[in-house]
Amino acid sequence: MKNLIIFFISIAVLSTIAVGQTAKAIPELQEWWRAPADEQGLGQYGVSHIPNFYHGKDAMAVSIKNGTMETWLNRFPGDRESIFTWQTSGTILYGDLNGDGIRDYVCGTRIYRGIQNGEPPESGTIRAISMQPNMIADVNHDGYDDIIDCYEGGGRSGAGLVAQLVYGGPDFKDMKVVSIPCATSMDSTMDGEKMYIGTDGDLRFLMYSYKRPKDPRRDFAGYILFRGTWKTGDTVPTFEKLSDTIRYRDTDIPFQRGGAVYQSKYHSNIYFIAREALGTSNYNVIFYNISNDIFEQKIKYRMDNAPQINMLNLSINEDKYEDWFNRTTGNNFNIFRGGEVLDSVPIIQHHADCQGNINNIVAIGDVNGDSINDIAVFLESSIAPNCFRIMLGRKTTTGVSEPREQGSIFTLTEPTPHPLSRGKIATLSAIIIKQGIYILELYDLGGKHVADLKRI
Repeated sequence: MKNLIIFFISIAVLSTIAVGQTAKAIPELQEWWRAPADEQGLGQYGVSHIPNFYHGKDAMAVSIKNGTMETWLNRFPGDRESIFTWQTSGTILYGDLNGDGIRDYVCGTRIYRGIQNGEPPESGTIRAISMQPNMIADVNHDGYDDIIDCYEGGGRSGAGLVAQLVYGGPDFKDMKVVSIPCATSMDSTMDGEKMYIGTDGDLRFLMYSYKRPKDPRRDFAGYILFRGTWKTGDTVPTFEKLSDTIRYRDTDIPFQRGGAVYQSKYHSNIYFIAREALGTSNYNVIFYNISNDIFEQKIKYRMDNAPQINMLNLSINEDKYEDWFNRTTGNNFNIFRGGEVLDSVPIIQHHADCQGNINNIVAIGDVNGDSINDIAVFLESSIAPNCFRIMLGRKTTTGVSEPREQGSIFTLTEPTPHPLSRGKIATLSAIIIKQGIYILELYDLGGKHVADLKRI
C-alpha cells in the first residue's frame, strides 16, 4: 500500500498557561423520570414528540412491548395515562394529506385522519400502507402533503429503488402509491443516503456512491447530490445531478458512510455532516454547507468513536436552534449546539448507565415547565433491563455575557498539492484560535506513527 505524507492529524492542547484560561466542565443532564427496570422493551420501536396534540398541548408517543404506541402528556414524573393509542409503532409524522387544513398523522404503516387541529385524530386508521415512512412534504407541489419512505442507508435499494411515495389527495382511499426508481443518471455504484427539501422547495436525493475494483487507483467513495422535480401529472420525478464530492483510496482519506443532514426552521443554511475514516473508530467530522447545492466545506475536526450522528429537531438549551448529537462508545452522548453547526465542543454530555446498547435519544418537548425542551433515552433491546429515561434539558450559558468562539480551537486546511504523491513535498496549514502548546502527530495509512511536530 502506498504511504502518504500525511494520513491523519491529532492535535492535543498541552497547556494554555500563556492566556490563563481554565477549562470549563461540560454539563451533564439531570434525570426527571425513569421507567421500572423490570418493564422491558419500552421505547424499543420508537419515541416521538407530537406538538399541539391534546387540547393544544404537546405529547410524547412511546412504543410498548406489544408493538403499539401509547401517548403520554408527561404532566408529572411517571404520568403514563395514555390519551391516544397508535395501532402500530414508529416515528409519528404529520401533515395535511387531504387538503382540508387539518393535520393528519402517519404512524408506521397506518394513516390517521385528523378531525381538529390541536386534538388527536380519529382512533381508527383510515388506511394501511406497506412502507416505513420517514418524511412528509408536498414534493410535487399540488397542494397536498405526500408521505415519503426514503431508502436511507442503502438497506432497501437492491431492487433499484430510492424511495416510495404516497401522493396526498382529497380521498384517502384513492391516494396513489408509487415506487421511485433510480434514474438513468444514477448507476449501480449508488445507494440512497439522505433526502431533504432544498431551499427552492424541491426534493433532494443525496446518494452514496462507491466502487472497489481491483485497481486501487479507481477505488472510490463519495456523495452525489440530485434534485427531483415533478411536472403536472408526473408520478415519478425528473432527476438532475447537482454536484458531488468524491474520495479515491489511493490519494485521499476515505469517507466513512453514515452522515446526517442538518436543517433548521430558523435559518436557511443546510449542512451535511460527513465523516472521514482514519482507522478503527477514528474519524474526522466534516461540515459541508449544501444550501447552494454544492459541497462547500466549512470546518473539519477530529471526533473519534462517533458511530452515530443525528438531529434532535428541538433545542434542549436556552436558544431556539435545533441541536444535534453523536453517540459514542459506552452509551455516551455528546450534544452540540444548533444554528450555525460548526462547534467542535459539545454543550452537554450524558452517560446512560444502562445494560445494553442505547437505541436513540429524542427531544420530546418541555416536561417540567422551565421552557427548555427535554429528551428521552431508550434501549434497542426488548429483553435487557429497561433503560427508558427522561432527561431534562438545561441552560448552557450563565447570566454573564461571554464572547462565543465559533468552531474548534484549530482549523486545518486540505493538504496541497492535491492529490498527494510519494516523495513530493506537501503543505498543510493550521489556524490556531487559542494560544498554547500544540503537537502535530503524523501517521501513514498503515497506522504507523511517522513524526511529531511541536509548535508553541
